[in-house]
Amino acid sequence: MADAAFRHLRRFAACLALLACAPGLAGTAAWKPDALVPGSPFRGLHGLAFGPDGMIYAGSVIGQAIHRVDPATGASSVVVAPPHGEADDVEFGPDGTMYWTGFTQGTLNSRTPDGSLHVIARGLPGLNSLALDARGRLFGSQVFMDDALWEFDTTGKREPRLVRRDLGGLNGFDFGADGRLCGPLWFRGQIVCIDVDSGQTDVVAQGLKQPAAANFDSQGRLFAIDNETGEIFRIDIAAKRRELVATAPSNLDNLAFAPDDRLFVTNMADNAIYEVNLADGSVRTVVASALTLPGGIAVDGRTLYVADTFSIAAVELPTGHVRDVSRTLNDSAYPQLAATSPGRLATASTQTGLLQLRDTATGAVIGRWSGLAQPLALAMPDAGHIAVAEAATGGRLLLLDAHDSVARQVIASGFDVPGGLVVTADGYVLTGQSAGEVIMLGHAGTRRTLARGLARPQGIAALSDGSLVLVEVGARRLLRLDPHSGEITVVAHDLPLGIPGRDGQAPEAAPIGVAVDAEDTIYLGIDRDGSILRLRRH
Repeated sequence: MADAAFRHLRRFAACLALLACAPGLAGTAAWKPDALVPGSPFRGLHGLAFGPDGMIYAGSVIGQAIHRVDPATGASSVVVAPPHGEADDVEFGPDGTMYWTGFTQGTLNSRTPDGSLHVIARGLPGLNSLALDARGRLFGSQVFMDDALWEFDTTGKREPRLVRRDLGGLNGFDFGADGRLCGPLWFRGQIVCIDVDSGQTDVVAQGLKQPAAANFDSQGRLFAIDNETGEIFRIDIAAKRRELVATAPSNLDNLAFAPDDRLFVTNMADNAIYEVNLADGSVRTVVASALTLPGGIAVDGRTLYVADTFSIAAVELPTGHVRDVSRTLNDSAYPQLAATSPGRLATASTQTGLLQLRDTATGAVIGRWSGLAQPLALAMPDAGHIAVAEAATGGRLLLLDAHDSVARQVIASGFDVPGGLVVTADGYVLTGQSAGEVIMLGHAGTRRTLARGLARPQGIAALSDGSLVLVEVGARRLLRLDPHSGEITVVAHDLPLGIPGRDGQAPEAAPIGVAVDAEDTIYLGIDRDGSILRLRRH
């Protein structure tokens, strides 16, 4: 997977949510739901490999599952379910054993042909890519959370052997006929070949923007993909040259060759697997979806903006047509939060602590703030200011000036892990995920609790009458809250919210977003299938 953004991804741990049922609340409202943007079975696709049955096996970190995909039809099924299936890369041994890397879990795992699951190694955060050599030796690399190449005992009986450290981000790799491991250095823009016994490294290509993976075909030819550009190169190892052979949509993650040397690649922005014809450069979609994992969402006029984890998307209202705002990782920086004011879009990453402000007319970034301490909620009081709720500072609400990337005004501090933020005429309203509260921070500095006893309240937005709508993820409900009386009514229930997590672990990453348009239509991001739900009054 990609980028230094994931060096903190243990917190991401992959948008996991509790599914506990909360007690019933007063009242019911009549709202008609429909899917504005349809969903998908996948929550981001990364490493892939062809199994003995000729099917593609593709891993998902956030979705924590390994999917079996028919390369001809796109039909899919889950072969290793959450949370054990968290996989950034997948590889098959000659006996049919499947190996995969648990990126946030720091594990190397296997499934033997009889279906039994095993953990081969633990304690290696950021374990990213893996490959077997011709003799059956298994190697894996840590990237983004660490930087190392290891050799593993496939039985798990011996401790991993360190091959090299500080390589520069050795991502998806493969073994050549000469026994050397060849792959990209993400942070150096190079393709290298490594002697896994001596550690000697030879640069065979350079000058790539963001090389993500490299694989050999059956003829021994090495091909590499560039995440940033979508370009696919043939690497001449002897001459140390690269030749552009095809271009796919940008934000590529990994590649694999079918037994007949057809090339397949995964794409994070499109939640896709593509087949790329190296003869004519054409691209065929095997599977894809409009969105991958919507986090924060926000409305500006007739557009719903979505922080889609691997890209920024715009959804036209009311048609649901989706277009790209930014689909490259270097530009969008793993966006998980979103807020708008007329003509302006703010997005932020909970992991990188980077916030960006865009002009929605041009898509250009016009402001940038770094070093935020795990931002979990955004709001824009006006076009010139952005309110940010941080978690890692013990709960702090900041006000940023759109014209000053340094000044940061502390509005309030000492509150619960935030899940949502909205600005009203009375002040800032925050949801507290752990305490299950909704609090009002008045413009005069007052603090008042509007609701208690909720199960992981997250995204929140305001209706035109001043009432609030908020997502109660732990109870899988959408609620309406009167901020004056405290009365709560249920707008929708039994929603497909909360990706099941290991050990009942709750999320510390991007909360589920909710937004409201000028007609009081409510929009809700659905994490389980990556859809956008629309709710209109009957």
